[in-house]
Amino acid sequence: MFSAQFPIEALRAWTARQIAVFKDHGRDLHQLRIKNPGQGSDWTPEAIWTHVDEMRKIFKQHGMDEPIVYIHNHDFNGLGGHIGQELFRTAQSNGFNNLVIDGAYRKNGTHNDNTVLTAGLNLAPDQLEALNEYNHYQQQIEQLLVRFDSRTSQMTPWNSDWAGGTEGSDLRIAKEFGLNPRDINAAKEVANEVFPLERAVTPFSEYKLRLGLAIYIEEKIQPKTADSVRDWVKSGGKLKVGGDVLIGLHRWETLVSKPESVDQLLSNMSNELHDALDAPAGLVESVPADFTTAQKYTALGYQGKGLEFVQKTQGKASDLTSLLLAPQLLHAQPGSLAPGTKFDMLTDNSDVSKQEQMEFLGFGKASGGDITMNFLHDGQTIQMALPDPNQQSFTAAVAGPRRADSSNPLELGTDIPGELIKYAVKVGDKLVAGEPLCVLESMKMEVKISVPEHLDGLVVGGTPLKGRTASNQGDILKPGDLVLESINPP
Repeated sequence: MFSAQFPIEALRAWTARQIAVFKDHGRDLHQLRIKNPGQGSDWTPEAIWTHVDEMRKIFKQHGMDEPIVYIHNHDFNGLGGHIGQELFRTAQSNGFNNLVIDGAYRKNGTHNDNTVLTAGLNLAPDQLEALNEYNHYQQQIEQLLVRFDSRTSQMTPWNSDWAGGTEGSDLRIAKEFGLNPRDINAAKEVANEVFPLERAVTPFSEYKLRLGLAIYIEEKIQPKTADSVRDWVKSGGKLKVGGDVLIGLHRWETLVSKPESVDQLLSNMSNELHDALDAPAGLVESVPADFTTAQKYTALGYQGKGLEFVQKTQGKASDLTSLLLAPQLLHAQPGSLAPGTKFDMLTDNSDVSKQEQMEFLGFGKASGGDITMNFLHDGQTIQMALPDPNQQSFTAAVAGPRRADSSNPLELGTDIPGELIKYAVKVGDKLVAGEPLCVLESMKMEVKISVPEHLDGLVVGGTPLKGRTASNQGDILKPGDLVLESINPP
C-alpha cells in the first residue's frame, strides 16, 4: 500500500526484508507491487518514482537484476493515466524498462487509459500497431464479459448501484449514508490527512472511507477540513465508526508515524475501543460435514456473517442456489420476465451437472389476489401462486421505522444506515451524554451510538425499534429514521 508519507529508510528496510524472505526459501525476488489505496493528492509521479528508484537501489546492493515494479492504480479522478504517462517517461529516461502500470483500452472507464499512458513512451511503429491490435481485442473481450461484470450485467441485481470495484462500492455506500457522491474523494482526503492509516479492512471498505463518512455526517464538524476535525477531536468529540476501525487505529500497523489526533480520538472513545478489544473474535474454523462446497466457501471465507447466511438459508425457500445457472432470472426486476423465457435449474446444489430446463409461460392473477406463475417442464405445465409482492411491500413500508421529526428536539434520528442490534437503554432511564444508547450494524461492522449532548438529563420515553434476536433481523434504518423518543424529567 503506497503512501508518500512512508519514511524512505522504512521503504529500504521493507524491500530488503522481501528479498530476504524469498532467499530464505531458495528463491530470487523478481517483482514488487505498489498499490495506491484510492486516488489521493499524494499520488504523484515524483513520489512514486522516488519509491521505485529506492527499490532499484536495494536490488543493486544485493547484486540482483533490476526488479519488475508493477503499479496498480484504479483511476478515480481522471488523473491516473496522466500520472502513469509521466512515470513511463521518467522511467524510460532513466534507463528503467521494467515498469508495469495497470492500464486498459480507451473508454474502459475503470482503469487507467493506456492510450494516455503510452503517449509518454517512444514506441516503434510495430509496437504502436501491436498496441492498437491489443486494444481492439480487449474491447471485444470486455463486451463479452459485460454480461457478467458491469452495471448492465445479468449478474448485477436490477436495483443495484454497484458499478464494479471500489468505485462502485463507494457510490452505493454514499447513497446509503445520504452523502453526495461528489464528496466521496474529499471525505477520504480529509480522513487521510488526519488519520493517515492506509491499510484496508475489507476489499471494498477501507479505514479512510469509514472515517471520511463519519466526518461528513457529523454536523458539528464545520467546515469539512482537516483542521476542523483535529479541533473536534481535541475538544473531546467522537466519530461514528465501528470497533474494527478503532482497533485498526489502536494497532497502527503502518510505516507512517502516528499523529496526536489518533491517540486523542481513541481516548475520547476508550469505552468503545475496550468493548471492541474484549469482543470474542468468533473465528469460524470448521463447518458441518453436510455443507456443500459453496456453503463451506461462504462460511469460511466470510466468517461469522457467511456462516449465519448459510444457516438461515439452507434448505429454505430463500436459498436460491438452484438458480445460479439463470442469472437473467435471478437478478431481473421482479415481474419483468418475458413469457417463453427458458432457463436451467440445478436439481442438486452440490452437483452442477444435475440440471433441468424450464420454460416460463407467464404471470396470472388468482381469485384471492395472489400472483400465479406458470412453467413448462418435460411437457407438463406447473402453476405456482404467491402473495402479491407489491401489496406486501406496501404493508412493510407502512409498518417500518418512521422518520424522526427534525423540528422536535425530543426525537432522535439516526445519522447512519444499518440494522438495530440492541438498545443500551430502556424506557424510564435517565440519559447521560456520552453513555451508550444503542448498537447498529452498518457496513458489516457494529457501531455503538452514544447519547448526544442535547439529550443529556432527559428521560427515555420510547424505544420504537425492534432489535436483532436469534431468529429475527432487527429493524433496518435509513439516515433520519427515529431511534429514540425522549421526555422531560418529572
